Amino acid sequence: MVSSLGEFIVNFFKDFRKEFKSIKKNEIKRQIPNLLTLSRGLAPIVIIPAILFNKLYFVIILLIIFALTDFLDGKIARKYNLVSEFGVKLDAVCDKIFAISLIIPAIINHKIFIFNFVMEIAISYTNLLSYTKGNNPRSTIIGKIKTALLSLTLILAYIPNMNNLVIFIFSLITIICQVITLIKYINTDMEMDEKKKSS
Repeated sequence: MVSSLGEFIVNFFKDFRKEFKSIKKNEIKRQIPNLLTLSRGLAPIVIIPAILFNKLYFVIILLIIFALTDFLDGKIARKYNLVSEFGVKLDAVCDKIFAISLIIPAIINHKIFIFNFVMEIAISYTNLLSYTKGNNPRSTIIGKIKTALLSLTLILAYIPNMNNLVIFIFSLITIICQVITLIKYINTDMEMDEKKKSS
C-alpha cells in the first residue's frame, strides 16, 4: 500500500530500474513479456511522427504490430510462468500511454474521440487511486474487450478515406465498453474497501 500517487510513481520507477537491470545479468528471457509491453509504451515515439508526416499506411502497420504485443506479452508470461506484479503494472501503464497518445491526434479528424480520451483518463485515474489504497486492480474481460476495440477503432481512424460513420460507430461502441469498464473498476475498488473495513 502506498500513501499517494506520487509515491506510487516513485515506486513504479524503482521497480522498473530493478527489473531491467536483470537484463544486464543475462536474464533477458525472464524480461521478454516486459520488453514486449514496454515496446507498446514507446510506440508513440515512432507512430506520432509517422502521423505528422502523413505516412498513414505505415501508421496502420505499426498500430497492428504494437496492438498484437498486448496479446503476446500476457500469453508468453502465463505460458512460461513469467507473470510478475511489476509486469501487471507495466502493462497497465503502457496500455494507457499507447492509447491516450494515439487518441489525441485522432481527435483532429474525429471529435468523438474526445469522449474516448476522457474515459481513458478516468479509467487510469481510478486504477491509480485503487493502487494507492493497496487494492491492486486487475484487468477484466470487459477491459480486454475495451482495449481490443479501442485499438481497432484507432486503426480504422488512420485508414485513409475510411467512412466516418464506421469510425463513429466503433468509437461509440468503445465508449460504451469504457463506461462499463470504469463502473466495474469503481465497484471492485469499493468492494475491496468494504472488505478491509469489515476485517
